[in-house]
Amino acid sequence: MKITIILFAIILVVAGLIMLGVYLKKKGLFDDADNNHIPDFADKVAKDTTDKINSILDEAEARIAEVVTESKDVAKAIKEVGNQIGDIPKAAAGKKRSGRKAKK
Repeated sequence: MKITIILFAIILVVAGLIMLGVYLKKKGLFDDADNNHIPDFADKVAKDTTDKINSILDEAEARIAEVVTESKDVAKAIKEVGNQIGDIPKAAAGKKRSGRKAKK
């Protein structure tokens, strides 16, 4: 019910802005070069806002890709730790080190 009221309010606001644009165009207060009953300044604001949103979304996608890459690296490192954790009890028991020789 609340969503319906909110959507109805948004539709009313948009319709009111369009009606205001038509009125102001008829009075000659605002230009409308493409004749779509929306003042040119509103078209410019909408385009600028869309451009900003698209740039933010592009940056977010790039950050998400970096997070996924880092997460894969961390998962690989955790798997390696899991493979080597069994060596600790063997070392405590005094057995020789298995695997690669230690670097000096």
